[in-house]
Parts: sequence; structure tokens; C-alpha cells
Amino acid sequence: MVGHAAFSPVEVEGSDGNWQGLAPVAVHPDWQGRGIGIALIEEGISTLGELGYPAVVVLGDPEYYRRFGFETAADYGLLCHWPVPPEAFMVLPLQEGVLEGVKGEVSYSEPFSKL
Repeated sequence: MVGHAAFSPVEVEGSDGNWQGLAPVAVHPDWQGRGIGIALIEEGISTLGELGYPAVVVLGDPEYYRRFGFETAADYGLLCHWPVPPEAFMVLPLQEGVLEGVKGEVSYSEPFSKL
């Protein structure tokens, strides 16, 4: 194995649930720069869409994640429960209209809070 992209459930205030959070993503240093991370993320997003998940959030470098279609979550009234720069917390809708009327805090699974 040279890399992985993990997705896990997140709680979204104001939604009926089933959203996913992207993290962590890692590629072995000897294999970086070959598009492996991009391929892993694209496949993960595609699979989540096929499985009917409504949206994905990510906390990371905006320049990197915009290439996948992620947008600043705060623009939709969604906030990370950790104190992070607003531009670093992003959302990608996987279903049309899923961001309409959803506003509030997004919480990651408990193990992430222990990191």
C-alpha cells in the first residue's frame, strides 16, 4: 500500500445526516507527486456519490481541495466545531440542493477530537 484516503461520518447541525468527512489522506513520501492522492480522493468522492451520500466536508488546504469541487463551507453557513480559518473548512455537495437550508456546526467523530 502506498496511500489511502479515509472518509468517516460527521454530524451536521440542521441536516438529516449521513454526511462524510474526508480525512486523513496520505501517500508514502516515495510515491508522492504521481497523482496517487488525487486518484484516491476522486475515487472516494465518486463512490460516495454512487452510494447516495449527500455531501462531504474537508479541513485542509483550500488550493488543493478546490480542484475536486470543494467550496468554503462558511459560504453556506456551515462551521467547523474546531477554531480553524474559515477558508480551510470546505464542503462538496454530492446531491443537488443538499446545502439548501442547512446551517450550523459540523462535528467530526470523537476520535478526531483526541488528536
